[in-house]
Order: sequence, then C-alpha cells, then structure tokens
Amino acid sequence: MARPNLLRRKLAEGRTCVGPIFQEFWSPELFEFTGLAGFDFVVLDGEHAGVDPQAARALARAAQAAGITPLARIPANDASLVLRFLDAGVEGLILPHCNTAADAEAFVRAAKYPPRGIRGAASTSRAAGYGFTQTPREHLEQADREGLCLGLIEEPQAVGNLPEILKVEGLDGCFVGAGDMALVLGRQYYGGRETHPEVRALVDRAVDLTLASGKVVMIPVTGLTVGWLVKLMAKVRRESVGADRTPQLAAQIALLQEEVESLSAEVRELKAGQDFDRKLLGDRAKAGPEGS
Repeated sequence: MARPNLLRRKLAEGRTCVGPIFQEFWSPELFEFTGLAGFDFVVLDGEHAGVDPQAARALARAAQAAGITPLARIPANDASLVLRFLDAGVEGLILPHCNTAADAEAFVRAAKYPPRGIRGAASTSRAAGYGFTQTPREHLEQADREGLCLGLIEEPQAVGNLPEILKVEGLDGCFVGAGDMALVLGRQYYGGRETHPEVRALVDRAVDLTLASGKVVMIPVTGLTVGWLVKLMAKVRRESVGADRTPQLAAQIALLQEEVESLSAEVRELKAGQDFDRKLLGDRAKAGPEGS
C-alpha cells in the first residue's frame, strides 16, 4: 500500500519497538486489538501456525487499520511464497533457518524487484493499492524501499556465518532465536526456566554482531528475559553514543502464555480449597437466590 513502513521509521529513529507473534491463536480481531493496545508491530506465523498468503491479507489489513506494521514469518525460502506474502500486503518478512549468506541472498532477491531481485510485478495487488493509490513505478520503488527483510538466526552454524550474512545488501537485520539453537546443541531448551550458558553465549554473539553492523536485531522476550532485555537496551544506548548510526532493536514479546499459566494456577489453588464457592462467588454462594 502507499504508506510508509511505520516500524522501519521508528527503528531508524533509534526507538526500541515491541510486538507479539501469534502461533496458535490468530484472527483479524486479535491483530486489530494488538494495534489498538499500543504495540509497534505484529508477526503472523506461516512457519508453525500455517498462516498462508490468503489468510495474511485479512490479518495485514487489520493490523494496518490499527496503525501497526504486519510482519510475516514465512515457512520456507521459496520465491513464490515470498512473492505471495508481499503481494498480500505484509510489510516485512522473517526467514527461518537463515544459515548462510546464500540463504540471505536468495531471500532478499525474492523480496526485491529487478534489478536487485526477481520479484514479479503485480501493479493491481493489495500491496500496490489495487492500482488506485500509486503508479506501478511508484509501487516498485516504495516496496523495495520500505519492505523489511530479517533472517532468523537460530542455529549455531548461522552464528558462525553471521559476519558474511550481514554483508548481504537488502538484509535489514536478524531475528535471533535460541530455541532451535539449544536443540541442535542438545542443551536446555529456551522455553525452560533457564538458558544454558553455551546457548546464551551464541545469542549474545549474534546480537553483538548484528548491532555492530548497524542493522536491526529482533529478540524474543518473555517474563524470564525481560531483565536481559533491559540490560541489552542500556548496552545498545551506550554503544551508540558518538557513533554515526542509531541503535535498532525490536522485541518480539510472548507474555500471553505466562499470564494464562498464572491465572490457571490461581484457579487450581481456589478449587483445591474447601471454601472455593465462597472465594469465587462471595456471600451469595451461601445465601442462595435473592428473596429466599
């Protein structure tokens, strides 16, 4: 659509941006709710949740109507899938298992129009405003300028190859994930109560390399890692002082599960008690119907 990528603008200003990724629960209403709640972006998941380009249209429309940027984690490094998600109107893509510079190059080429890439023209797509809001040339220039391309660094080999990956023109930065990294190493899974030091060292190195390159870094944040995020933000600010670049940090936040688990624990505690009815319903549970 003929609109600036608001997330790109905020990151260029050095702002830390926060947004959720929804895997098993997603709908236009939820994406609209996310925008109105004040988040900066929302990620629709084509890898694990199976959101396809057709479903992405309604989700992107809802997010944009609420004033936030829709991103998509695509299921594979497939040029036809990249094309369809972008034509649906999402404003940035995340490539899973971006392990080499060749992976990143193929990804960026699929997302950009010639001469940089191989994306096919569709001047009447939703992304192009159905041909009403801009000329075909304006759409080509705007799409290449505004669209975000992020590689998901989630395996040890990707961290080793990251200096070369970050050299790929048009790759805006990295989403650093520790889950698969821990699985490959046979270490404590990131979703557990603690992250193995070996995994954390790789995550920290990936973050440091990406920030040093002047590119965007996206990291997952749960209640277990908010403190780490605060320390990282302070570090980014310190290192950017006097540098000719702005810190660019996006936090993909996942607090819903912890909130649900906390509420569930409270309910189980109440149900285990002998006075469950009184606690849950108050005095009316004992008094019976009004007027009795």
